[in-house]
Amino acid sequence: MKKSYSYIPEIKHKFMCRVPLAGIRQLLMVDGILQEQDGMLKQNTDFGAIWTVPAHTKAASPIQLINVRSPERKEALELANEWVIRERAEAKLLVCDHTLSFDPFNTFQQTRIRIEQGARFELIVMQNEHNESTHRSDFQVEIEKDGFFRCTFISLHGGRLENRMDMQLRGPGASCQANGLFLADGDQRVDFYIQALHHAPQCTSNQLFKGILDNRAQAVFEGMIRVAPNAQKTQAFQANHNLLLTNESKIFTRPRLEIYADDVKCSHGATSGRLDEQALFYLRSRGIGLKEAQILQQLAFLHDVLEQITIEPLRSRLLDLVERRLRGAFNQCGDCSMHCC
Repeated sequence: MKKSYSYIPEIKHKFMCRVPLAGIRQLLMVDGILQEQDGMLKQNTDFGAIWTVPAHTKAASPIQLINVRSPERKEALELANEWVIRERAEAKLLVCDHTLSFDPFNTFQQTRIRIEQGARFELIVMQNEHNESTHRSDFQVEIEKDGFFRCTFISLHGGRLENRMDMQLRGPGASCQANGLFLADGDQRVDFYIQALHHAPQCTSNQLFKGILDNRAQAVFEGMIRVAPNAQKTQAFQANHNLLLTNESKIFTRPRLEIYADDVKCSHGATSGRLDEQALFYLRSRGIGLKEAQILQQLAFLHDVLEQITIEPLRSRLLDLVERRLRGAFNQCGDCSMHCC
């Protein structure tokens, strides 16, 4: 299919993602087409991006890839990304998903990531589409000896969000972290399917996902830690915690362990509950109103996920977006996607 480059001044004027800060290089992708190409990040054959970080290099600053769906292409769209972090390289990437109109977009994004020996890669995925859209993301990650991978999902808006992440720890000393927070209200649905597969000894993995569900929102968390017979000295931990603000909101959680080695440290767990009434009473007894006390408790609940983002100015900006979302600064009509962030 012939590519159509649709990045025009009118779109740039209409849409500004306000997440990035000084020192972060922005690259815009409209309907799967990069509007400009960086030295390391280039257009894939069809839709999506190829990114290769050379060996023994450290990116001077993080890169932000702004992935936008526009009314010029309303049909379902499939994107394929190939990202490779070469030996001993270090890189950080922020991916932001947005929509420019209220059309019922359907997007499927498949991303293959290879982290070579001793390389380090941090990925932040911020999802903020309007609430009639559907976005499915599938991440396949391979981590070689002494490689490190960290991914943090910030899911703010989207009618149906489905995220799958399959992390394969292939070499001794490899480590990975998968973290996420999701805020859902109205009739939103957010699903996470996360796997950490330990194939080699002395590897570590951590999973931490937290969600707050309001109105009739639903979410799914399925986590898996699998330890192969020869993957001794494995350390792997998994946790999913959720707050349900109404009787109609629902979370389906299924943490799992499959361990075929005998010298490991592994744990998993999940909780679902309400806001802490005693903590709310304590805050209110010190002159804080009920609504404000509820917001403060929800922010405290999410804090340790946001702390996993190592870029301090970006962490502060995302915390601000999360707080505004909790305070209702964005509404479900999609204003957040086009104006607020």
